[in-house]
Amino acid sequence: MKNNYTLKKTLKLLVVSFCFFFSSFSSIGQTLNFTSDTAIDNGSSITETITMGPDDFVLTISHPGNEDLFDLGAGDFVIFISSLGVTINESYNISLTKNGDPFSFTLNSLDYDTVEAGDISIENQDDAIITPNTNYGIGIGTISPTNMANATDISSFKITPNDTDSSFELNDFAFHNFNITVGSILNTTAFEINKLKLYPNPSNGNVTIKNSGLALQNATITDINGRTIGIYDLKGVREDKHLDLSSVLSSGIYLIKISSSTSTTVKKLLVQ
Repeated sequence: MKNNYTLKKTLKLLVVSFCFFFSSFSSIGQTLNFTSDTAIDNGSSITETITMGPDDFVLTISHPGNEDLFDLGAGDFVIFISSLGVTINESYNISLTKNGDPFSFTLNSLDYDTVEAGDISIENQDDAIITPNTNYGIGIGTISPTNMANATDISSFKITPNDTDSSFELNDFAFHNFNITVGSILNTTAFEINKLKLYPNPSNGNVTIKNSGLALQNATITDINGRTIGIYDLKGVREDKHLDLSSVLSSGIYLIKISSSTSTTVKKLLVQ
């Protein structure tokens, strides 16, 4: 009887341990679908929350122009982002948090509705292409990554309208059903450095790094062939930093690797 009791006790401990392990890590690898039907417009961005057990997953969409929740009928909402009051070709950025912390994820697909034919591309936080610039006609459809490696283990992504005729209708897209697979919690500094921006872009070589309070250490400029053009000491600056590269950069595409003490990000710069 004693041996039987010991066996039962051991099995019970194993079951409890397994349940604890599963509850602690089951969210990693969980696939979520943000439909937009329960999204909230807070005036500066749109968010949608999915609660899974003890975890709150929040998708945030931000854009310099107008974001609107549009009801297609019977509570079927899409996130419509127009060009009104915004510089053309501005990207809308999508990021996610888990219980308030940023996490890595895989973008599996998203659905679109468009009222005007237009061209869009999708890039990750490092401007690596997830789907190349593609023309989508009026109607609905699903966009899946064509470069899955660039859609895996990312911290955010952006959807960029690519206007070629200076008309605003090419931003008239609506999106829903953001299907993602949950990864691991990210280092906050690594997440924040990916939010750095270069402007204007394209430029004549005079650019500004738009900072959000990170202590930046250096910026390394390379051409598309990997040749180092220059390394600039940013001296721990926490404000926006202007770089005059007009005398060293000719027309073309360059990569600028910006580093803090713990993280780096790479941004693409087009010099005209």
